[in-house]
Amino acid sequence: MRSALLTALLALAATGCATPGFEKLYPGMTAAQVADTMGKGPARAQEFPDGSSAWYFDEDHCVLMRDQVLVAKSTTETRTAVHTPVASLKQQDKAWCGPPGTDGRHEQRIETPFGTFKGSVDPADVTEQVRKGVRPQQAPQAADGGQPTP
Repeated sequence: MRSALLTALLALAATGCATPGFEKLYPGMTAAQVADTMGKGPARAQEFPDGSSAWYFDEDHCVLMRDQVLVAKSTTETRTAVHTPVASLKQQDKAWCGPPGTDGRHEQRIETPFGTFKGSVDPADVTEQVRKGVRPQQAPQAADGGQPTP
């Protein structure tokens, strides 16, 4: 009973975060059909020199429009490259709706007990950041200068 309730709550939370209507979009839809299906216009738009434009509904969902017709859509994709009990490395390809020949945004993220590191991950830089963040603890010294007693 308890696990069924937890599962239902997680499913409800996951659907609340989704962009409603995005899965119903398909190439060939007009700008008016896209706005009607989404229930709103884009949160922001980006114009390109070839006359196309990217409509972003949020940071993780976008469509590429050319001549007021939808030609492509994209969502953010996250993949876990390495997962250990101590740390995990995740590769994230952000939603990108640029014309052919343009490159999207990529982000790597390492999650550790010491914090999360974002950007292009260079293992040497991460090791240095962890070293700076971890302070060695020193044992208290005994009053006579010898070893402390337990």
